[in-house]
Amino acid sequence: MSAPIGRQPVGRRHVITRAGVVLALLGGAGLLACGLYNHYAHAYDRIIEGARIEKSLVVYSTLHDDPELSELLHAFRRRYPFIKLDNTDSDSASTYRRFTQEVAAGKPSADFLWGPGMDLQEKLINDGFAQSYESPEMRFLPSWAHWKDLGYGVTLEPIAFVYNSKFLSHKEMPHTHSELRDMLRKNPERFRRRVALYNPERSEVGMLLSSQDIRVTPDSWDLFDTFGQANAVSYSTSRQMLDHIVKGDQWIGYDAIASYAVELRKTRPELVVVYPSDYVLVMSRVAFIAAGARHPNAARLFLDFLLSREAQTILREHGMGSIRADVGVPGEQSRLTPVRIQAIRIGPGLLVDLDSLVRAQFLRRWPELPIGGEDRTWGQEIIPPAKVLLPSTRTEAESE
Repeated sequence: MSAPIGRQPVGRRHVITRAGVVLALLGGAGLLACGLYNHYAHAYDRIIEGARIEKSLVVYSTLHDDPELSELLHAFRRRYPFIKLDNTDSDSASTYRRFTQEVAAGKPSADFLWGPGMDLQEKLINDGFAQSYESPEMRFLPSWAHWKDLGYGVTLEPIAFVYNSKFLSHKEMPHTHSELRDMLRKNPERFRRRVALYNPERSEVGMLLSSQDIRVTPDSWDLFDTFGQANAVSYSTSRQMLDHIVKGDQWIGYDAIASYAVELRKTRPELVVVYPSDYVLVMSRVAFIAAGARHPNAARLFLDFLLSREAQTILREHGMGSIRADVGVPGEQSRLTPVRIQAIRIGPGLLVDLDSLVRAQFLRRWPELPIGGEDRTWGQEIIPPAKVLLPSTRTEAESE
């Protein structure tokens, strides 16, 4: 007789086979009541029963008090009311430090981690902090959105230009990276301190996006130098950028996470999102189950839920594109063509920019910019250089 699924040793593989669902046997585990789909195997009832025994789930996320997070957590609790879910949010670098320090000290920590710092999440996976789990939802994901059965992309989020239509017209606003550079060069006084962007020294997401821009085209350095000449103002988060653009402190935002802007625009229609016509970076919030999770079955339920049609539909309604092809993206994002999309692939290729020498070289080249908003100093000294243990890959565009 099989033992209930519980905590498993680090590195042990747990795979759910995709057998047909035997409906008569699912009722006792509550699968039908939870609205799960028929591609979930009969063995899934053992995960649910294991989660009933565990009763709890600790999640470290970076969605803060976003409406989509509240709705997602409510839907998960409604589906699995026997799980007490404790969600703690912070920025990507702080979450990384907290988690690794807790694990090193042998303290209780997260069962599940989820955030937009794709390279930091990949480093944790690479360094053995994730346990393998083949989600039954994996077959609905594009190949770039997961690394084997360790890390999973949960969202599909384009990176965009934004602007305040009170200060710029649609005709004036550039629609390519080179057009943005040319406009700033031709009108240096008008746009002085009127552009907002990430500070890569203080924002891990900002470092990720800027380095990906350069991978797409080395000409990005010309644009970055132009930002320096225009005294563009740098921020730690997209939210800070957007808040100052809405206030009119800056007029244009560069490399903003579009989902935040789409949600904010519901109350501030003067905020306009532009998906560049030359290329659009697409990122995903990477999730994984901690190798030492005290509640591994509850974590598996949470991962499968986040990848489910129900949760992905909630994300889409709040401006995030669904990672699933059968759910889709918000209406305006549907105009993005595969040629324009530069998807940031989950995998060891993300670790290159965590190398201390590569990072130092990048930051020496980065122009000095005024710092605006809250100054969250990113503790580089606490995040050691990545030691790549997994086979190498490269970041590339892929659309499926």
